[in-house]
Amino acid sequence: MKKRPVILFAINGLGMGNSTRCHVVIQRLLAEAEVHIITSGNGLFFFKDRPGISSITATPPLEYAFSGDGVDALGTLVLIRKMRRRLQEKKQCLEVLLDELRPDLVVTDSEYIIRPVLQRRIPLAGINNSDMVVAEYFKRRKLPASIRSHFWSIEYSDYLFHRFKWNLAVSPSPFAERSRSDVFKRIGLIVRDGARDTAKERAGKTTPLPREIDRIVVMLSGSAFASNITKLHSLPWKVDVIGREGVSEGNVTYYGKIRESLELVQNAGALVINGGFSSVSEALAMMRPVYVIPVPNHAEQLINALMVKEIGAGAVDSEDTVIDRLQKSYRQNCWEGIGERRQLVNFQGGDEASSLLLKFFHGVQSR
Repeated sequence: MKKRPVILFAINGLGMGNSTRCHVVIQRLLAEAEVHIITSGNGLFFFKDRPGISSITATPPLEYAFSGDGVDALGTLVLIRKMRRRLQEKKQCLEVLLDELRPDLVVTDSEYIIRPVLQRRIPLAGINNSDMVVAEYFKRRKLPASIRSHFWSIEYSDYLFHRFKWNLAVSPSPFAERSRSDVFKRIGLIVRDGARDTAKERAGKTTPLPREIDRIVVMLSGSAFASNITKLHSLPWKVDVIGREGVSEGNVTYYGKIRESLELVQNAGALVINGGFSSVSEALAMMRPVYVIPVPNHAEQLINALMVKEIGAGAVDSEDTVIDRLQKSYRQNCWEGIGERRQLVNFQGGDEASSLLLKFFHGVQSR
């Protein structure tokens, strides 16, 4: 009889995208594994009272630094150096949990305190798409200079770190392309079951025109990254705003930070989102026009937004111009950026990720 593995997920809790995609994978692992979670911030909010999870442990959060115009990559590195006490607290918290649980496998998503895992020689896997970000960055010419600092100091460092320290990195991607390193295993996009069902339902159907829909969703990051979009009341549709607090009146309803946003998104005729990879993945599955507002100076978010545009699923925008462009779309009754869609891999990434993680565990056990 095969051993039922004990798996610890260490998940960054800055926004909710990491938690959302990990939960898709965890739901598929629960039938064959005992799953524990260590996370912070929005991760604690997202996973509270979720069925099947054996334990949830809080860890101190780490944060990005911001300048007046977006993410400050160098400032983030300086900030981390100044956060030595918090880093030490995170390390000690993880050490206690590892000694208590004695997990057979640790899976990270944007968490980087791994020395205690390596010291105990516990197999280490990650859910990480930095190899895709690096590959897409190098394909493109004339990318703005404003993202170079973030790319080299954060994204490329993330790629190298996973390549040389992790045993396996499960890498969701919209494209069927070879990874840059054998450590990274490309899979399809990780989306919730409802989003995957919507993708099947809407495949091959014509996109409704702006005057044929009655509502849109503005779904902003659950972190400090979230854009601040004003003048939503001037739009000609009902507007559901997820991730921001505000006064609901007229055609605009604010939902703040919620865990279950899928039904609202499924009912939307168009989407306005920040450029986090989980949001982009589900927007692609919804088969609806999407306006992506990448956080300024953030290399991955710009790459994600450009992929949406190149796939033919929508447009890249900013918080200052998106209202005008949406109004223009309504006047002209035509969506910007919608065309013949480039073929995507699939939306089965949750199944593929859980299969790879279990295969990796059983492979280690058989050595």
